[in-house]
Amino acid sequence: MGRSRQVAAVFAALAVLVAVFWTRASPSTKVVSTPTIQGKNGTVLFFSNAEYGLSNVHLATASALLEKHPGIDVHIASFPRSAPKVAKVSSLARRRFESTKDIHFHELPGPEYAEALSDRMGGAGRKSVRHLLHAPGIKGIDHIMRIVQPAMSPWDGGDHIQIFKKATELIQTIDPALVVLDIAFRPAIDAAMQSDRLYTFLAPNVLSDTMWVEQPLGSMFRKYPRVGCDYPSPVPWRKVPENIYFTVRFIYGVLSRPDYNGTKDQLEAYGIHDSLRIKRPDDRPWIAQNMREASIPLDVVPINVTSTGPIIFDAEPAIEQDPELVAWLSKAPTVLVNLGSLFVYSEHHLTTMALALEEVLAKTDVQVLWKMARDEDVPDNYTLPITSIIDEGRLKITNWLTVTPASILGTGHIVASVHHGGANCYNEAIAAGIPQVVLPMWLDCYNYAQLAEDIGVGVYANRASAPDWTVEGLRDSFLRVLDDREEGRRMREKAKRLGDIAREEPGRYVAAREIARLAGSGHA
Repeated sequence: MGRSRQVAAVFAALAVLVAVFWTRASPSTKVVSTPTIQGKNGTVLFFSNAEYGLSNVHLATASALLEKHPGIDVHIASFPRSAPKVAKVSSLARRRFESTKDIHFHELPGPEYAEALSDRMGGAGRKSVRHLLHAPGIKGIDHIMRIVQPAMSPWDGGDHIQIFKKATELIQTIDPALVVLDIAFRPAIDAAMQSDRLYTFLAPNVLSDTMWVEQPLGSMFRKYPRVGCDYPSPVPWRKVPENIYFTVRFIYGVLSRPDYNGTKDQLEAYGIHDSLRIKRPDDRPWIAQNMREASIPLDVVPINVTSTGPIIFDAEPAIEQDPELVAWLSKAPTVLVNLGSLFVYSEHHLTTMALALEEVLAKTDVQVLWKMARDEDVPDNYTLPITSIIDEGRLKITNWLTVTPASILGTGHIVASVHHGGANCYNEAIAAGIPQVVLPMWLDCYNYAQLAEDIGVGVYANRASAPDWTVEGLRDSFLRVLDDREEGRRMREKAKRLGDIAREEPGRYVAAREIARLAGSGHA
């Protein structure tokens, strides 16, 4: 089940992007609507999926509420796998602030998003991450459209109703003044809507990912590439027809979704109507992990949207989590290679990366921390080409990081963050002021790779061969960031400047302040 969770979690990012098609805004002067039922003042209920890419911003914001707004009563409803994460947030807050409250955790029934999607796609264990890899843009559109429909709503009717019932029960029992929603959590969204409570969406993506459909038609196609496209912004004129075609195919795939018809009928029979439709952004508050200087500027931003900047969980310093690792990091400037918890290296990807790192280490004085989980069919002797540099102590390979990535970036020893282009990885590097090498292989990861280049903080590696790698493509991309020539210095300076801006007011505090304000609208 672990591999199926890894695979399906990738689609959670797509669900965020697909869902917002339904959010076409009215003019920005429209008054934000208010709910009929007011909950208990100062009480907040988060509904969160268990997948890291979706839940991280919720956990980080909940932590900031405990720190900055101790009067707020915080509840989190999620699946059992989230319980230890929530307990850690509470424990860390108590260590720092003795009078802080605990977060109340509420377990939800049914399969997680990842499990439900795995079943929808044909059963646990029958897919591997390599089935998700696709070329960017038009070359990858057919593959994206094969996965967009099940990603839109993975739970079958029975499971959807089961989660919906529990979520409704929790809303009625806890009586929150504000419900905070994960945009990919359809049953909880339905429960909040039908309970007629004040709710807000807390999204991990930058606004250009989620608000492109709000933009005027001209700029929608000219400035904002679709998910899975690696076009720069503004889109070159020669690529605009492709962007239009891609958009039409994408929207058609969302609207047609024949696999959903049976579930839709079952939900409507239970009284859950129009489940896939999210109310327009001007009807409810929307909070996004968006920083103006590190994202594509929008022509239209609805009045109820709050941009926070990077929302990073403030975990223990790395020295407290793993002193031995920090001692090793301090030996030399370090490159962190971390393609997330989802990616599993095939023999091709592993060998290519190993040979590229060998060349990079030969040409520089850096060392490399490589977080690497390999596929089951990769032979045990995969390290043969790089045995010498491992023996030298300049390359450390681990299948799991003992320290949170944000804490590693915060040590001051990391000179480049190599990642897959996930929203959280991108924002963690922005917040730390560290240049990036992005290796996108699916969905919106391509957009973040291009974004890193557009704003001048990183390199989109292996553009010509993606999602495959070449030794030359990896080596040259690493050296572009690490070298002391003009381009490398310019990226480091820009990354540092954006990091300074992001740390002036961390995004978790901005999100927490807005949530605390909204939670103050309840009854006494």
